[in-house]
Amino acid sequence: MTSLLLLNLTATWIMVGIIWMVQHVHYPLMAHTGPVHSAPYQRLHVRKMATLVIPIMLTEGAAAVAICLSSPTPAAWLSLLLLSLIWLITGLMSVPAHDKLVNHFSHSAHQALMRSNLLRSLLWSLRGLLAVHMVLH
Repeated sequence: MTSLLLLNLTATWIMVGIIWMVQHVHYPLMAHTGPVHSAPYQRLHVRKMATLVIPIMLTEGAAAVAICLSSPTPAAWLSLLLLSLIWLITGLMSVPAHDKLVNHFSHSAHQALMRSNLLRSLLWSLRGLLAVHMVLH
C-alpha cells in the first residue's frame, strides 16, 4: 500500500508542477504567438504536452483506483473524485478550447482555456495536499 501511496503522491505532484507552470507561463504566452504562428504553435503544444502528461495522468489514475480498491478510505475516494473532476474539466472544457485554437487564435477560446486550466490547477493542488495527507496518515 505504501508504494501505491508514494506513486500517487509522485505522479500527482509532478502534475501539480506542470499544471501551474502551464497556467502561469505557457498558456499566457500563447496570446503572443501572432496570427501566423498561433495554429502551428497550438498543434505542437497539444502533441508535445500529450506525450509528456498522458503517461503521468494514466499512472496517477491507476494509482488512485488501486488505492480505492485496496484501502477504500474517505480520503482515497475524495482523491479519486478530484481526479475525476480534473479529467471531466479536461474533456469538456480544455480540449474543446484547444480544438478551437488549433485552427486559429481566438481570444474567447484562449480565455476559456485559461479559466478551465485554473480550475484544474486548483483541483490538482487540492489533490496534491490530499496525497500528502494520505501518505502521512
